[in-house]
Amino acid sequence: MLSELPPRHRPDHLRAACVILDGQDRVLLTEPRSADERPGLPWAVVSPGSTARETAADVARHACRQRVAPTRLRYLTELHLPPGPHGEAPHDLRVFVHRYAGASRRTAPGPDLRWSPPQSGTGEGLGLDAASAYCVGELLRHRPDDAADDGGIRAVAEIEDEARRLIDPVPALWRRDGAARVVVIGPPAVGKSTLLKRHTARAPDTEHVRDIVPVRRDRDRDRDRDRDRDRGPGPGPDNYLTRYLRGDHNAGFFCQMETLLLRVLQNLRTGESGVMDQDVHSSLAYAKALRLSGALNAQQYETYYRYHHLITSALPPPEAVVHLTARTDVLMRRLRRRDRVLERSFTSSYVSLVAQCFEDVAEELAPRIPVHHLDTSELNPDQVLARFEELLPARTGSTDRRTDRHDQAQG
Repeated sequence: MLSELPPRHRPDHLRAACVILDGQDRVLLTEPRSADERPGLPWAVVSPGSTARETAADVARHACRQRVAPTRLRYLTELHLPPGPHGEAPHDLRVFVHRYAGASRRTAPGPDLRWSPPQSGTGEGLGLDAASAYCVGELLRHRPDDAADDGGIRAVAEIEDEARRLIDPVPALWRRDGAARVVVIGPPAVGKSTLLKRHTARAPDTEHVRDIVPVRRDRDRDRDRDRDRDRGPGPGPDNYLTRYLRGDHNAGFFCQMETLLLRVLQNLRTGESGVMDQDVHSSLAYAKALRLSGALNAQQYETYYRYHHLITSALPPPEAVVHLTARTDVLMRRLRRRDRVLERSFTSSYVSLVAQCFEDVAEELAPRIPVHHLDTSELNPDQVLARFEELLPARTGSTDRRTDRHDQAQG
């Protein structure tokens, strides 16, 4: 039985699938190759050195026989499939959506594929395998609120392109000579703070620039008054992020703007010896997730991204970015273990969405900044620290900017 919840078994591999729609909302499906198979979504295994988004774009390109930019795909969901009845290995399935721009009646799809119109608003009647039926149904049930304005699904990349066209080129308004040595980014519970605390304890000449975006925990309520008296930069415990996590969905946009401001202050206060626990790019990953989940509408995301792009274009980039990642089941287990009250509402679908958005942000940074990917799923804190310190740029002032995009940690 497929599930949105991470299973107890360890997945054997990761697959990427693509829901491909034409202008009439027909879905491109695979043809069954045997009597016991059902039609499904085209997919491929994510190979080492690639990402789920890149793999899904390759799937769409082969299926549609046209160039498909990975950034133009919209992330839909992640599913977890157990071992199959015919010996199939358990795996995670990450699903994206592509709007086919060609004329499906004139252009034949790739081999063993066919266009099929949904029989209902939930995708029923297609005779799909369980995972494909779930994904098509989710897509048709939950359309973006701005779909009617542009005739289809609008990826965040399109909004970002428009903002860059409006703002670029950006003058050097208040760039500083110095920049952070390293920024560590990644989804919640991936181990950012633990890693940097352990690293700076062993490197006293390194400044640990802590995350200053505040979230009040209920267990700290009795200490709020004392903490407010002595707290550093950032708003008090009644901030927009805490309001949003407590269920005030109207606070989503204000939460992102407030967080962006705090991340800018975090960047500006960092020197050349600093290792940062998140920065302005973390704010972008969460904004993407809120947009894709519907918590931000297109206009709100456009406003946020204009400010983000202007600010980041004027900030000095770090020497390197370390992107920590982990499987969704591992992140959920760590979230349950640390048991923060405001994180108890985090579902696995939300956590996988945030993780995908961090992966997207890391890929966007890679052409400009050395980005190192470190999978912590099977590593203990000592192993993570050792791998991290291997990735740190030299302190000799070297300007070597080669990007190691896919450092894969081996358990």
